Amino acid sequence: MANALSSGVYLEAVSEQMLDLLSSNFFAFSLVSRNFSTEVRERGDRTVTRVPSSVTVKDLSTGYSASDVTSTAIEIELNKFKGFSMAFTDFEISKLKSPTILERTFLRPAIDATAKAVADDLLGLITPGNFSASQVRTAANFDSDDLADAASTLTTNKCPRSLRTVMLNPSYTASLSKDGGIIDASAYGTAQPIQEGELSTIHGFGVAEYQDIPTSNNLQGFYCHPSALCIASRQIARPLYGNTEVIDNIEPRTGLPFQTRKFYNPTLGKWFLTVGILYGCSVGNQNALIRITDQ
Repeated sequence: MANALSSGVYLEAVSEQMLDLLSSNFFAFSLVSRNFSTEVRERGDRTVTRVPSSVTVKDLSTGYSASDVTSTAIEIELNKFKGFSMAFTDFEISKLKSPTILERTFLRPAIDATAKAVADDLLGLITPGNFSASQVRTAANFDSDDLADAASTLTTNKCPRSLRTVMLNPSYTASLSKDGGIIDASAYGTAQPIQEGELSTIHGFGVAEYQDIPTSNNLQGFYCHPSALCIASRQIARPLYGNTEVIDNIEPRTGLPFQTRKFYNPTLGKWFLTVGILYGCSVGNQNALIRITDQ
């Protein structure tokens, strides 16, 4: 029965389904982080970017005397190799009407878990030690005025006005949706908050909801520019031996590369389906993020 799965499971179809699922899971990553994968796509185990210090404008009427400039190196090491592996026995496949049933059943939770693992590593960098600025608000007291205050702080920190995002857990998003100024469609300019439960841009921040924000250090959300967090990844090396189907994918929204494999182990009598990603995360511009805590 080893050929039953081979005739009914197409790695291309699995790969396409995986990309569709990842796109719905990884949308927020591109909003809150910079992707430096192109810097390490071919070689090296890390990439280094730099954050320049501010410069002072001077009077040049008396000459072009040079001022010292400095920058801070930010290193992103490819030190995380994660994913999932599932295996189906010949016996399991033989009892099914279609060999794709197992994959349709388990692929979504496996991809959800992979997306969460990457998110946990990236958002786990949001600590008081890495980002000292914070705003203390309970969910019940959170409103659009808090976004206006955060926008002022980021502007004072010389953070670009474009691409700003506030990521919130659901209780804070719900509280924001009840804000009087947002409920009033004539003031806000759209009926989406009431009709569709969607919040678009408020005081320059795109609003994103994520239910698995790590709650260590009382974190409930954060305001940021993408330069605050950095992520880099590389395609996993392709196996040199035969009898393994391999597809390399790049998730279109984030640019993160994933590798899907399918192979059969005749000794175990199992078909294996695996998905993996090699990546690393690092703190970027520490002035470009404000933590939201409830105490």
